[in-house]
Amino acid sequence: MYSERKPLRRFLLFVLIGFALVFVVRQPDKAAIATTHAFNGLMAVADALASFAGNLG
Repeated sequence: MYSERKPLRRFLLFVLIGFALVFVVRQPDKAAIATTHAFNGLMAVADALASFAGNLG
């Protein structure tokens, strides 16, 4: 079952990377802003998890 999905997953990954590259090339300012927002979101999640773990014990 997993081997049947592998080509589909590879194709979807290829398409996603292609869209990302086109976005970066055609609209670099918006791509930079989106990357900054994504990184800030990940940092907020990491901070929340660290806060949660610190308050457990």
